[in-house]
Amino acid sequence: MSLFILSSDWRFKEQFKHHFSHGFLHEFTIAYKLLEALDSSTANPELLVIDDHINQGTHCSILEQLTYQKCTVQILLFTSNKSLIDKQSFQNLNLQIIQKVGINYDSLFSELDHFLGKTESKEPNKTYVPCGLIGKSPGMQKLRTDLYRFAKQNCSIHLYGETGTGKELAAIYLHSLSYPHRNMISVNCSLLSSSLGNSMFFGHVKGAFTDSKANLPGMVHEANQSTLFLDEVENLSPSFQAYMLRLLETGQYRHLGDTKLHTSRFRLLTASNEDLVMLMQENKIRKDFFYRINDVNIILPPLRDHLEDIPQLCEHFLLRCKSKKQLDKKGLELLKSYYWPGNVRQLFSTVRRCMINSEEEPVVLVTHDDIYVN
Repeated sequence: MSLFILSSDWRFKEQFKHHFSHGFLHEFTIAYKLLEALDSSTANPELLVIDDHINQGTHCSILEQLTYQKCTVQILLFTSNKSLIDKQSFQNLNLQIIQKVGINYDSLFSELDHFLGKTESKEPNKTYVPCGLIGKSPGMQKLRTDLYRFAKQNCSIHLYGETGTGKELAAIYLHSLSYPHRNMISVNCSLLSSSLGNSMFFGHVKGAFTDSKANLPGMVHEANQSTLFLDEVENLSPSFQAYMLRLLETGQYRHLGDTKLHTSRFRLLTASNEDLVMLMQENKIRKDFFYRINDVNIILPPLRDHLEDIPQLCEHFLLRCKSKKQLDKKGLELLKSYYWPGNVRQLFSTVRRCMINSEEEPVVLVTHDDIYVN
């Protein structure tokens, strides 16, 4: 799935970049580049957005070329003057003309989300979706299976694991299976303990407090029809948990300084490296909040429980670093002998240090000191 957008106006494209995911949105500034992409055998966008601010050509000439190419993709043409377009001349195109002046982007994106959601449901089930959770061990295979199984279920999911086990990667994987065309809204709960955090999360209206010179929609608004990921949820204060309860129950909330109710429907993912049951027993997590966020609990295994995955993890990391070097058997065995309290994040940091220290050596050398310096 993808969306092609043609515009030389960065402000216009920024609206779409803010809403749609990087992998879903393909930007073009020059018309012939977009036409070439559409003419390729691999391009199969669900939606084509054309702005009347473009370089090297006019929107009419582009529509003529799309007619010649027998384009069947849904086309949205944004123009400042609808009267300049003779829609009858392009009746063979699946064309909708939208007046740019006074456009409400929230309403527009809500309609597009609905359209794209119907498109997704028509697609055959994909057998593979890229996932950064590397490993062939039984524990990692079960983790990926569980994530895939619960991805499209209507439930909140809590991800529990030690630091560095890949909780955010798991959240991204869940999101990509549910809302591939949308950005996931991620927030570290440590940032929500202040009044500023409350404002950023729920949004505020102009004049709600000193220096609030414009309306701010807030993260909850941005998460509508997408995924809201609360990382380190154990750091959420009991008072903020109370604010969250009505939102999680009804989808309703208010901007700071506003009396009007707003609605946001989203998929909730949370993550922690502390046991929420123990925190609930210590009265750090409210029981009613716990039951709202914990329909499904998925545990990410620490690296010490799947040390056999270290060779594959290292290979993945070296490819990501675009390094032609490899680790020798002795180095891999040394890495597999350590207990990795910082898990995969610590492993990657160690391999990066070994790469730097190896300099011109043909292989990545690993020493005892490289590991136990952590």
